[in-house]
Amino acid sequence: MGAGRHANSALYPAIVEAGFELVAVCARSAEHAQLTAQRWGASRHHTSLEEMLAAGGLDGVIIAVPAGAYRPLIEQCIAAGAPVFCEKPAGASARELLELSALTDAAGSPVVVGYMKRFAPAYQRARRLIHSTDFGTPTLAHFSFTMGRVEEYLADPRHYLIDNPVHMVDLARFFLGELSQLTARVNVVPDVGLSVSVLAKADEGATCSFDFCTTASFAHQGESAEIYGHGSAVRVDNVDTCIHRPVDGPAQVWRPNYTLPTPENFGLTTMGFIPALQHFRDVAAGDVPNESTLQSAARTLATMESVWTEVDAAINAGNAGFAIT
Repeated sequence: MGAGRHANSALYPAIVEAGFELVAVCARSAEHAQLTAQRWGASRHHTSLEEMLAAGGLDGVIIAVPAGAYRPLIEQCIAAGAPVFCEKPAGASARELLELSALTDAAGSPVVVGYMKRFAPAYQRARRLIHSTDFGTPTLAHFSFTMGRVEEYLADPRHYLIDNPVHMVDLARFFLGELSQLTARVNVVPDVGLSVSVLAKADEGATCSFDFCTTASFAHQGESAEIYGHGSAVRVDNVDTCIHRPVDGPAQVWRPNYTLPTPENFGLTTMGFIPALQHFRDVAAGDVPNESTLQSAARTLATMESVWTEVDAAINAGNAGFAIT
């Protein structure tokens, strides 16, 4: 469900590489649905989810639509007993996601939310290292997500926070537990971009900091995560490189071998799209527990909503560098 730019650039090619059979494509525009179906090898196209579900032959539904459009689509899939993989944030608010989660639990129909970075190989490796006995309890963590200027984000900082940096908040929760005691600072520069810094405390005790901005460059490194334990540290650079610094001995570096054109080295694997869809397949088959539930997505979104409350207050109070007009 969905035939937009993101779906065509990331999800449809990942569907193919994950080994799925794409049966049908659904979009509001019949033209877009037909063109996308032809491009990716689907035998059917539809202009309504109701029609697509009624036609049958589906083991699951993948949904990529604007945040405010998810709820009725997920509800239809739950009613039809169809497992769902939906792109984050999966809804318009944390409350909405909790309500959907209750429906899912009652129906027993799984919904996997596409926080794909959870499944990216470098972040998966980092998580295993962080939870190893030798690492010790995490004590300090820093996450950054930087990018170039995007007009729609400058016009709507809330959309920016929930559309992109939310991945870093989700990773912090995935690595360290729930976040609390959040404080945020924002700087808005008209016609340039905005930057946000956040401090928080994780359940396991680690102090956490986050830096987000749209004042960087798309040509440079976009994200990083670094976590310290008791003498050891783990860092992930730009999604693909995991660096483990043990207490004693040299740093150990892992990254894909891009000289080999095999699936494990593809960019869509590195970013987590293909592994996330493979996880959905296994969840739908009942083989593994869901590692990215609606309830978890609700907590991630609630955390980012708290950040937005502080950022919005700073902007309205004129304490954001330059006010948005």
